[in-house]
Amino acid sequence: MTKIQPGSLSAVYIKGSKHKFSYTVENDKDQPAKGTPFFHIKTHTKHQVYVVYDPVTLAPHEKRTFEFEVKLDLPVGEATASFCFEEESTNCLEKPIYIASEGPPIYVSFVWHHHQAPQFYPDGKLKDEWAFIHVAKGDFYSYEGGPYKVHMLLHKKQPGFIDVDHFSPSLLEQWQLLLEGKLDSKAASREDIKALLDSIREGVSQGKIEPLGSVYAHTVQGLLFRKAKQYGLEDFLRKLLSWEITVGLGIVEEVLGTRPRGMWTPEMFWHMELVGLYSSLGIDYTVLCEQHFIKSGGDKEDIYQPYLVRDSYTGSQIVVFFRDLALSNWVSFHVDFRDPEDADNAARRFVIELAKRREQHPGGIVVIALDGENWMIMPNYRKYAPFFLERIVEYMGQSNILVPTTLSGYLAKNPPKRTLNYLPTGSWIELTDRQWTGGVKDELWKEAMETMLLAEAAYQLLGKDSEKMLKDPSSPLYSLFKALAIGLDSDFYWYGDDKREQEFIKAWLAEARKIAKSILETVEVKISERTNSHVFLELTNRNQATATLSIAVQAEGYSSQIHVSVAPNASSRIPVYVSSDPATIRVSAGKVTITELKLAKTK
Repeated sequence: MTKIQPGSLSAVYIKGSKHKFSYTVENDKDQPAKGTPFFHIKTHTKHQVYVVYDPVTLAPHEKRTFEFEVKLDLPVGEATASFCFEEESTNCLEKPIYIASEGPPIYVSFVWHHHQAPQFYPDGKLKDEWAFIHVAKGDFYSYEGGPYKVHMLLHKKQPGFIDVDHFSPSLLEQWQLLLEGKLDSKAASREDIKALLDSIREGVSQGKIEPLGSVYAHTVQGLLFRKAKQYGLEDFLRKLLSWEITVGLGIVEEVLGTRPRGMWTPEMFWHMELVGLYSSLGIDYTVLCEQHFIKSGGDKEDIYQPYLVRDSYTGSQIVVFFRDLALSNWVSFHVDFRDPEDADNAARRFVIELAKRREQHPGGIVVIALDGENWMIMPNYRKYAPFFLERIVEYMGQSNILVPTTLSGYLAKNPPKRTLNYLPTGSWIELTDRQWTGGVKDELWKEAMETMLLAEAAYQLLGKDSEKMLKDPSSPLYSLFKALAIGLDSDFYWYGDDKREQEFIKAWLAEARKIAKSILETVEVKISERTNSHVFLELTNRNQATATLSIAVQAEGYSSQIHVSVAPNASSRIPVYVSSDPATIRVSAGKVTITELKLAKTK
């Protein structure tokens, strides 16, 4: 049997163009091989291309290369290129190709979600080292290191590769903490992390990487809006998420040197509340799933263009790109290849699918969005996955009609032409919340919401000073918001059936409650005097910030509520009308009662 090896073969060719092809035939036998070399392109129609050589004789173990040029006067569509050597039987090596029409390209944006939840306990000890393991540890063909390092090595191997990368703020923070000596790792060295960050910064500065921002932790925002509504916490959730996004954007800007314009929405869990929230913080666009588009409302055409999404209640708006679900899932879940050839063949098929989309949507954009590490490592190391992506990038570069782009780069030249007024709530998992809810996970969410009630009370207590404190990492309110954000991180609820993850969630929620209570306990309430018609309350504020409180009176046939402020480290004497009947006085911050006083009827 002879062996056949094609020369350089693109995945996509332009209809009517001329191209040089070659292939090598090797006679691996100990006797001469006589046969006829021929090349054949077969399409879905009767149109074909043939190149047939005169019969040749190959000496034992001889290799001979055959070169030729053909004009591809073939119909648009898939075709099969066959490189053959006909002896007594015909030996052919077949490769799929695509014949594309002339015209504008389609743009391709790979959007990678590189994320690691904050894996440190309140005392600073690491629970897991994933942020560092996935830098230094891996088992990949032609690449060394873990997924994060591999990703940047691929950029170096393929200088034309341009993509969008969400390095989550909590991931960047853990890398920074290691560099600052505040975290220790057995998996990666400071040199590993520094080299990786330097390469990411270089890619950003050269315009080859567009960084996305996000909330600080991996907060599943759409689900939280549902939960918060049950507890009347929607306003406070907006404040918490606003703080998380502000902190997250700040971390990305500090570490990578640029402030993102785009936003990664964790788990693609959407809620229309996010339109106003994102736009109020200067976010221009986000990426959601094709599943959201299918059930959207408005002036819709296809997913290969950006849309303006407008909240008709508030007038807020944001641009949304929709990922191609089939192509994204292909990379996410179907890259466990046998060998490099298998990976290369799959890359060729993938690029052909891109070319098909270009025929239907020239000038449009294909968004392929997925986790940046899991596609390489779950359920185990997928040895040839990086090589698969490398070959995709190379085939795209050969095509002339498949152009890599960033989201901001595409948007600058192609602003939205259509507007949607509704996107459904839900995640990338069939628009459901099932991965984060049910059983013990619901119990954890209940504890989280009750903790949020205390956090809201502490925030309300601090009144006008709270905004200043939320900008100060040394303030107790900043620490409270961070503890709560980590306790709400959806990665831990994803594995919420695991006792270790439950304990971690509970540790951070307990930390949040401890801080909230320490803030609330700075206020002391006592009765200094009572008359037939009034009670005089003495409110003492031992906090460094002004305390804002509500005082509610409930008596038979009468109720009232007033709001008061007490200066830092000061006391105020507040008269409260109560009449002579029995009454209950509640001094509250937010929805939490700090002190409840029962008054008997006066004589």
